[in-house]
Amino acid sequence: MATKTSETKKKGKLIKFYDQLERGLYGLLILSLVWATLFIFYEIFTSWPYYLKTEGGLIDFVFFVLDRSLLALMLLEILHTIKISLEGPIRIAIEPFLMIGIIASVRRILVISVEIAHPPEGCEVSEQLFRQYMYETALLIILILSFVAGIIILRRCLSRGKTSS
Repeated sequence: MATKTSETKKKGKLIKFYDQLERGLYGLLILSLVWATLFIFYEIFTSWPYYLKTEGGLIDFVFFVLDRSLLALMLLEILHTIKISLEGPIRIAIEPFLMIGIIASVRRILVISVEIAHPPEGCEVSEQLFRQYMYETALLIILILSFVAGIIILRRCLSRGKTSS
């Protein structure tokens, strides 16, 4: 009987140590994501002179800002997900992951459109490469629609669960 109690105490200490380690790693992750987001905004605010000096710079700058803003939004959604997991007992929050997927897919579509519209100097977008871009865009659109459908289904299920309680 005494060994069971000591084993339980050891497991309790191990679990507490693991919880502290997990929270510490989450803290480091939060700091890293906050720094990355700040660097993204710094890059946006300091790069506009470069884009305004180049030919077609304004439209390139708009795409650049949109791309970086969506990346920052993804990082903020990940931070929100971490906050949810730290607030209490473990519960799976699916909606933030679906939102991150939507943002990442939209971001990739924007990058594809810029790659097609402004290929690197000396390169041409061949018919085969254009077709591959279109297939990827179609798959991304299907992915976005499935993420949106998942969010709609999730919200309907959660609202039914609240009204039946």
